[in-house]
Amino acid sequence: MKFRRISLSILSILYVLGCASTKITSFIDPAYQLANFKNILIIVNTSNLEDRKNIENTMVKYFLSKGRSATESYKVFPPTRNFTDEEKIEILLKNKIDAFIAISIGEYGVSEYYIPQTSSVTKTTGNVNVYGGSATYNTKSKTSYEGGYTLRKPWAEIETKMYDVSNGQMTWIATSFNGGNAYANKSTVIESYCEATVNKLIEDRMVKWTNQKK
Repeated sequence: MKFRRISLSILSILYVLGCASTKITSFIDPAYQLANFKNILIIVNTSNLEDRKNIENTMVKYFLSKGRSATESYKVFPPTRNFTDEEKIEILLKNKIDAFIAISIGEYGVSEYYIPQTSSVTKTTGNVNVYGGSATYNTKSKTSYEGGYTLRKPWAEIETKMYDVSNGQMTWIATSFNGGNAYANKSTVIESYCEATVNKLIEDRMVKWTNQKK
């Protein structure tokens, strides 16, 4: 149990230390300055089901936390089925979805930064063993180093577009650069992107308050 408590403490510290930031730039179509869509469908354009579900779930989580209505596309359009364009429109209207967001992941990767070794400290400890009329002195040294390691920081470029279901018109577009620190991972970057994008959509008055808060 002691080992479990220590492990959980380390994980908690890493979670706090791991963070990411998002720089986002958006443009609103002139005809949609006060769009205020009510029910948004989230679509991630990727064949990687893990990434699709992760991003769509996270995006919906932030929409709901802000009192806005949103739905994951994999729940409306199961990836095990094929749909015609007519069927897609019918399903969107049936679910009262008035806009959808299409998310495209561009370039992504991990930037590596080598931190050169700058100094070292050696600590020596010892003990005396007495046996009969003789004594021996044993020493043990441990050296710790400053630097001499590589930092790995994940990043991703993501393009986000919003469309009006009624006419297929693109209403809003944004590009973003999302980067994490040395303790961050892919999930940290996704969280940062989703939170920043939802906040930007609200700031641009593209989604309407529905009070559907979790």
